[in-house]
Amino acid sequence: MGIRRWGALGLGGAVLALAGCAHLWAPPSPTVIFAPPVVQGERAEILVSVADVPGGAGALAVEFGGFTYPAHKLADLEVEGIGGFVVLAQRFEAGQGGFVVASISGIEAGPVARITFRPLAPLDPADFAVDENRVSLADEHNKLVDFELSQPAYYAR
Repeated sequence: MGIRRWGALGLGGAVLALAGCAHLWAPPSPTVIFAPPVVQGERAEILVSVADVPGGAGALAVEFGGFTYPAHKLADLEVEGIGGFVVLAQRFEAGQGGFVVASISGIEAGPVARITFRPLAPLDPADFAVDENRVSLADEHNKLVDFELSQPAYYAR
């Protein structure tokens, strides 16, 4: 009788332990990352990357107004595609911006765009905001992908 009880307790404990660790086996969520600004002399950039996109990211769109910045602190904003991504559209004015980048072959993780500009005053990562509700991510088959938005205080390449 004692062996059955210990066996049942052991089996129950193992099931609870595996259930508690189940989140460790789940694949990571797709993420869109807007890195903090990096200033190098008279030019600065914000790197935009994706991570953990199953099937590969094929397009990223930020509606106009989905990216906000202090207009009095920077000038000459421009987006360039990276890693095979090309810029389809971009607009920046009066502290608001938006852009669309796309690629014919998606990538699972890596940089997709670089926002470059000329800093006019000292910058802080908190000066820039991205509205997750105005950002869309599509895989290489043009299907929308649910994602998490990340705006880290620092970003290591």
